[in-house]
Amino acid sequence: MVLPEDLDRAAGWGLDRLAVGHLAWDGLAVVGPSASEVAVRRLLLHGAPVVVVAQGLTVVGIIRAASAEWAQPGLSIAHRLEHSDGPAREASVWLLRHAGKVGEALGVAVWAVGGFVRDVLLERPALDLDLVVEGDGPAFARRLAEEIHGRTVVHGAFGTASVEGGVTAGGNPLPRIDVASARRERYRAPGALPSVAPAALGEDLARRDFSVNALAMALGPAVFGRLVDPLGAARDLDRRRLRVLHPLSFVEDPTRIFRAARYSARLALRLDAGTRRAMALALSAGVYPALSGQRLLAELELIVAEPGGWRALALLLEWGAFRLWDPGFRTSSRSMRRLTEVWRLCEWKGAPGILPPLIDAALVGLLLDQPPTVARRCVARLAITGARAERLLGAPALARRLARVLDASYRQASVVAHALRSAHPEALVAAWCAGGARARGRMRWFLTRGHAVRPLMTASDVIAAGVPRGPQVGRCLEALRDLRLDGRIKTLPQEQRVVERCRPDQKGGAT
Repeated sequence: MVLPEDLDRAAGWGLDRLAVGHLAWDGLAVVGPSASEVAVRRLLLHGAPVVVVAQGLTVVGIIRAASAEWAQPGLSIAHRLEHSDGPAREASVWLLRHAGKVGEALGVAVWAVGGFVRDVLLERPALDLDLVVEGDGPAFARRLAEEIHGRTVVHGAFGTASVEGGVTAGGNPLPRIDVASARRERYRAPGALPSVAPAALGEDLARRDFSVNALAMALGPAVFGRLVDPLGAARDLDRRRLRVLHPLSFVEDPTRIFRAARYSARLALRLDAGTRRAMALALSAGVYPALSGQRLLAELELIVAEPGGWRALALLLEWGAFRLWDPGFRTSSRSMRRLTEVWRLCEWKGAPGILPPLIDAALVGLLLDQPPTVARRCVARLAITGARAERLLGAPALARRLARVLDASYRQASVVAHALRSAHPEALVAAWCAGGARARGRMRWFLTRGHAVRPLMTASDVIAAGVPRGPQVGRCLEALRDLRLDGRIKTLPQEQRVVERCRPDQKGGAT
């Protein structure tokens, strides 16, 4: 079934030629006009987003889950919070209870929402605190900050605020807490940032990305812990299912595709059929000029920062999601192998500062096999410019030259080390992917041991031995390092004899 507002939105976004079947909803319950209120409530409480009232083939009414606060009667998750898993959780629970008291004093209802509630249901560590207030969120945040001796940062355009630096009554530090006014959102164009307006909690939950994040927990002292789940989030969590809330969800905000990969990898969730159709629709709809490159890059940075980030990137490749960068982006089995190779390289922790940041390593792996014109457009789409863009785009050509050096049948260790030290970090990642077994073995040696080889003598020792201050000291130390790498010297006396030959008063020495 297709709802009228979805038709209106699609037409308003210039998608009026879209086949109407792309806008069809899954999971709509249908009842007759004689159905009881109890029967309708039961359907809504079991996760139906909409209940359609039909007389034969004629629709006579629509009842939406988000139109009222369909709370599970008597269902509370407060007991799950009382089993503390450490001081951080204890501080969070204290803060939530105190926030409920502040809301009661101000006469506004306050809820914990989203990921915190979801993770409590999943019995996972839940430290990110997001609150929704039916009223003035920033005013509530300022009052809360006064109570816990924290500081407030207000973002007026979206009716949100953050409270940081607070402490409990006992002086223990509190986590950051984000506060928002309950709101509805409207997207003027696909991929644009939304305009917002005050709304009730039900509409606030219905605007969210996935059902598993459309959860709330009451914080008022009399109802603390009561679960609000109007869209079937708990049921989806039990089924390990990730579900969007309407067919145009990914069209209105394509960055939700990246979040889908992140949640799928982190929580072991799988997309349901309707979500897959919604994603296919979004990826075929266009290039989203209103979607900024900074937002795309920020989503990628969030992905690679997570333990399961590389799995999330693999899902994006599998889904064809990088067409959001450029329609010409090609995905193949080789792309998957490249990503796996980069992930294995970045697992090494023994060479800090040699490899690039994880986000740039991932970008090298994703772009390595793309045609140069596509790679350039992708980098530009992410709003990456200057030297960083040059390194990313120049990595494949540099890597091919570096791989030839590293794959040669005989190379002194000092030559290998010099080649790797001279290459910029992005080229090292590309060379790892482009090189053969010998090249990777040499890179592994450099990353684990070779990069740390140093002379026993210091610059001060070299100067004390008679080498004049200036560039010659550096050249002398480099020579000592290369001789140690090649195994030609091993002891301090051997180094000292080499330094003696560097003195300008020695025959053949530098002048």
